[in-house]
Amino acid sequence: MHHRLILTACLLAFVPILAGADWPQWRGPNQNGISEETGLAESWPEEGPEVLWRVPISGGYSSIAVADGVAYTMIGSEEGEFVVAIDAEKGSELWKTRIGDLFVDEEYGSGPRATPTVDGDRVYALGGTGALACLDAKSGELQWGFNVVEKSEAENAEYGASASPVVVGNKLIVVAGKSKGKSLVCLDKKSGETIWTALDDKAGYATPLVTSVGDVTLLAVFTAEGLVGIGLEDGKEFWRHPWETTMDQHTATPIGHDGKVFISTRNSTGSALFELSLDGGSPKAELVWESRNMKNYLSTCVLLDGHLYGFNATRLTCMDFETGDSKWRESGFNKGSLIAADGRLIILGERGNLALAEATPEEYREISKFQLFDTLTWIVPTLANGRLYVRNEAELVCLDLRK
Repeated sequence: MHHRLILTACLLAFVPILAGADWPQWRGPNQNGISEETGLAESWPEEGPEVLWRVPISGGYSSIAVADGVAYTMIGSEEGEFVVAIDAEKGSELWKTRIGDLFVDEEYGSGPRATPTVDGDRVYALGGTGALACLDAKSGELQWGFNVVEKSEAENAEYGASASPVVVGNKLIVVAGKSKGKSLVCLDKKSGETIWTALDDKAGYATPLVTSVGDVTLLAVFTAEGLVGIGLEDGKEFWRHPWETTMDQHTATPIGHDGKVFISTRNSTGSALFELSLDGGSPKAELVWESRNMKNYLSTCVLLDGHLYGFNATRLTCMDFETGDSKWRESGFNKGSLIAADGRLIILGERGNLALAEATPEEYREISKFQLFDTLTWIVPTLANGRLYVRNEAELVCLDLRK
């Protein structure tokens, strides 16, 4: 089962915060898994929040992006992999566009892994086989597209391309796979033309983090071989910290805060914190601490008020960001995922139990909990405009958190 930790690595994109508390990319508008919405329901009914709509959906592990009243996700079937646009209020399908062949993994689940990234009137999506597409957000019409793994002459990640597209200004960043000098690709987001390529590394499953030190904008890229600092402007490698784990399962998105970068993996290596600085104008990263108190199996932590909340293998854990010290651990969710909003944690267990808890380092304080699904659920929820979007491989459900 541990192979599937890659499936939530559908990763990041860096775009400005949008009005109306949209969630236009993996881990939300600020790349941190936190919604800035307030005034949400302080607790839920015993049977859970009101279901606004639920629609059938097919395979894959893509989460949901929401922008301008539309929810976007990816699905897979025998006919291929598709980007689907759904009316956020009604739950009706607006359009569905095929972008490539189905990534097949008979043992651990077929279909797309990454999450669409919405940037203005465009939607960017990466399929499990490496099919990359730029679509019109309103119509779903293909603007440009190609298979980035094939074009880069790369070796795809064993369990499928999983890093979500990253948008920064006019640039689109895509993880292509192991390839000489082309493992990481930077494209012009409007035309799809190559701006630069970088790295020889075998691909991990984590989306690159956009961060900065001084006046230098960096991509913290968590490859299968380690954490690498790449200059956004030209793809120059500034620093590298080797980090190897069993089966190269680097799934959790790096977390950036206050000039530091946090990484975590499920194996004995656990997690680490690095501090960024400039040395003669050149960025570098130095190890602050390593800890086995947080070993992310599937999902990425959230960082609130100096504390990380996430899954240490199968136990929900709170850990001090600056020291790596564990504060508390809680069972009952197995390999779950979580996001945060309004000072609370929204926690989804892998067997479909959904909980609301206070975000406090003092102890685990559960407010509400109910059973939403009865099947395996590894896809991270999304919160936008008071609506919580939760899906598995069979259906997508929209819950009202405003009441």
